[in-house]
Amino acid sequence: MNKFKKILSALAVVICFGFGLASCNSNSFYKEWKDAGATIEEDNCFKLLSVDDVVSKRENKESFIIFLGASAIGSTTNQTAVDLVSNIQAEADAVNYDGCVYFVNVKDAAKNLTEGQAVKDKLGVNELLGDSNGLVCVSYIKGDVYFDTSKAKKSIPDQLKRFVISGSISFEALANYAFEYYKVEK
Repeated sequence: MNKFKKILSALAVVICFGFGLASCNSNSFYKEWKDAGATIEEDNCFKLLSVDDVVSKRENKESFIIFLGASAIGSTTNQTAVDLVSNIQAEADAVNYDGCVYFVNVKDAAKNLTEGQAVKDKLGVNELLGDSNGLVCVSYIKGDVYFDTSKAKKSIPDQLKRFVISGSISFEALANYAFEYYKVEK
């Protein structure tokens, strides 16, 4: 009987662990952005991180890139962000990228001024949503912000000039940079 209880307990732990892993994939990202109109498949290139995940990576002095944005602002679809997510996925498909890029959903934080400021402080960014409510891309080198596209409203910092196409920052170019230099395994 004791052996049976041990086996049953071990099985319960394995099942709980499996559900925990399943909840870490991009299904919630996929559903939210697909419902908003993004052209992405369930097996997409985005890996959702929480703000706390980013804080932990920064504290561990990691070098990485995140994209952050919101599929909607209030009850209105954020079409600019939806289009950019679609474009990043199309770029990943075009170059046969088999990894992921980190994405932080700031939909809830963008609705609340106090929470929004706290998230900006934790991420070390100027804004949560890019120009005309697009995405923001942030590069961290050893935990410190190297570039933040939300800081490029008036003039484009030197770190971002290589990503400028036709006078504005190209998120497809940023995505390719992330694909090549900061590959995240699926």
